[in-house]
Amino acid sequence: MTAENTADATSAPDAPSVPRPSAGAAPKPGPRPGPKPGPPKPAVPRQATPPAGKPAPAKPAKSAKPAPAVAPRVTLLPATAENVFDVADDAVDALLESGAEPGSILVLTTGGAHPWQQHEETFGATQYWRQYDEGKDVFYASLPASRPLRRAAVVVVVNGFADEGNAGQVLTAALTAGASVTVCGDIERVRALTGVA
Repeated sequence: MTAENTADATSAPDAPSVPRPSAGAAPKPGPRPGPKPGPPKPAVPRQATPPAGKPAPAKPAKSAKPAPAVAPRVTLLPATAENVFDVADDAVDALLESGAEPGSILVLTTGGAHPWQQHEETFGATQYWRQYDEGKDVFYASLPASRPLRRAAVVVVVNGFADEGNAGQVLTAALTAGASVTVCGDIERVRALTGVA
C-alpha cells in the first residue's frame, strides 16, 4: 500500500474531501502549530548589531519630563486669631466624616504649633516623625518644616508667621502640600499673600 493510500485509509469516513492541488502548484501553508507544552521561554530583547567597524549610533537620552502640576482645590474658611484652631479642628472633623482616612490628612500651622503637635513632640522627635512616616493618623506640623510634607488633604492654620518677610513663601508651600487644601484664618490676608481667589 502506498503512502497516499495509507493516509486515505486512516482518515475519518465522514470527513469532507479536500481538493488536491494540481501538479506544479505550490500547496498553501496550513495553520501554524500552537506553542509546545511547557514553561514559556523568556523573551530576549532584540538589539541591532552594527556593521563591523562601525560603532552603534548613540540613542538620545530621554528627558524625564515632570507630570503637569494639578492645581489643588482650595477652600478658604474665615477665622480669627481666637478661634482659628477650633475652625481647623472642625475642618479635620468634616474631612473624617466625609470618608477621608486619618492618615491622608495633614494639619499645618504657619505660626505657633497646634496644641496636639505640642503634645506629640513631648515623646521625642523620632517618635513624632515616625507617626508621619507610618501615615496612620492625622499629622500636625509647623511651617516651615524641617522636611517636605505632603498628604492628600491639608488643613492650613494661619495663626501668624515667625518671619513676616517669609509669609508668602510659607503659605505657598502649604497650598501645594496636598490635592485638597483648606485654609483657616484671615482670608483677605491669605488672598493678598498668595493670589488665591
